[in-house]
Amino acid sequence: MHDAAPPLRPPPPTSDGTEVTTYRANARPKRSFHTVLDANELFHKDGKSTVTTRIHADGGARQVEIRAEHALRGGSIAETLQLSADGHLRSTHLERRLVDHDGQVSREERVAFMRGPLKLPEATYPEVMLPFVLRWQPWGGERRPVYAWSVDRFVARVYCEWVGRTVLHVPAGRFDTYEMIMYPDLNDWVSLGSVLNSLAKPLLPKYRMWFEAGDARRVVRFEGSYGPPGAPEIVLELA
Repeated sequence: MHDAAPPLRPPPPTSDGTEVTTYRANARPKRSFHTVLDANELFHKDGKSTVTTRIHADGGARQVEIRAEHALRGGSIAETLQLSADGHLRSTHLERRLVDHDGQVSREERVAFMRGPLKLPEATYPEVMLPFVLRWQPWGGERRPVYAWSVDRFVARVYCEWVGRTVLHVPAGRFDTYEMIMYPDLNDWVSLGSVLNSLAKPLLPKYRMWFEAGDARRVVRFEGSYGPPGAPEIVLELA
């Protein structure tokens, strides 16, 4: 059995308001997972993605809303995550909509995380939104676990680990950044124990995130699967 992962910290009060960030999206040059879905077939070269973050008080309770919109070949996808932010971050609702080139909705999903009958850990966050949720966490120290939700039938324990500080060049310019990696806990699939899991770590495919140093902590670059292993692998760069 795993020890329960603690929920993430909420954003600081100084971050209240609305932030709109634009990214350049491309397929990951070197894929880590050899699966059916290929980002080159889904994303235009130098495509556009927009992430809107709104932090506000609703009836006295602090709320965070993150909306990610991605242009695709022949359509678009929009995902909106709502979180409560009183004391810690907890996912409350997710809406996901995939639209084809005719403007018709081809897939739609609505999730209420805090309603039963499924009981998910408090530290559960949609995998595609994790880079935009992790930005407010403290840096340095030991790795920390969270639960990455893809669908209700696939919730995986992953580790987030601080790598260090680096200067990064992206389309928006030059940034001083904090780098973080995220990788799965293999004990979710096969019982390896902590020693073997640590030995396997260098071989594990990883998600990589770079956050703007300072108070804003915007995502400057993300590189990894847009979803769980097997999802299209993309690179988002601040534009």
